[in-house]
Formats: sequence, structure tokens, C-alpha cells
Amino acid sequence: MRQEKNLRAWAYARDIGVHPSVVISQMSQVLQEAERRGIPVVGTSQDMSSGMTLERMGLLMALRGTRTRYANALLVRDVSRLSEDRHILLRIMEILQEHGAVLLCTAEDAHASLQAKGLAEQLCQRADKLGLSLPWLEKEDDAQ
Repeated sequence: MRQEKNLRAWAYARDIGVHPSVVISQMSQVLQEAERRGIPVVGTSQDMSSGMTLERMGLLMALRGTRTRYANALLVRDVSRLSEDRHILLRIMEILQEHGAVLLCTAEDAHASLQAKGLAEQLCQRADKLGLSLPWLEKEDDAQ
């Protein structure tokens, strides 16, 4: 697996709440954790909406950052910031996988969360079949 020190992350925050302060606070926490881990952040975006669609301006900016390889990691507080919908979350993870980008979560272990949602096995099988990497980093001792 790729070491965190070799990453260029795009930080993404999302909340459905009506108060911008919630998403601003979430982004601040994500950026603080990136600094603590020594992960350079090359872009940021956020959405104030549900996670029930891929058509979110902030998410599209983050995915464009990984598609163009400007960023090789997507940094979020937790997997649910991407989507609560299993199919949408799977598609986002496939996009990361296709472009060699990893998912980093500041408040949880991404692999464990994807496993709990029943997606880790699908992504592992897809990686084996297509010769792709997995879109998460193995948890490092000092990362959490």
C-alpha cells in the first residue's frame, strides 16, 4: 500500500444541515488532521446537501481532482460524507480505484467502514479482476 507521506489529498466535507458552520467546522477538523499526519492538501470542496446523488458540485470537484491525478487521495471525516447510499458510495469508490486514488478518513478506519457496508469484498474482487489497487490505505499505527 502507498504510504501517507506520498499522498496529495483533496479534502471534502458534506453535511445536509442548514447551517454552513457545520460543514465549515467539519472541513476545519479534516484539514487539522491532514496537517497532523503531514498529508499535503492540494484542494478542498464541500457540499451542503444529501449524499443521495453523485451530482454535487463539491464532490464533482473532488473527483475531478483525482481523475486528473492532481490529487491521489480523497480525505473525508468518514465514509458517510461521500454517501449513505450503498450504490452511490460504491460508484465513488470505483472512480477512486480506476484513477489510483485512495480514501482517507479522519474519524474512522475506511476499510472497516466499507467492510461493514458490504463493499470491501466487492472492491477487492474488482481490484483482482481488473488489476487495480484498493481505494483505501491499511490503517497505520499512528494514523488514527
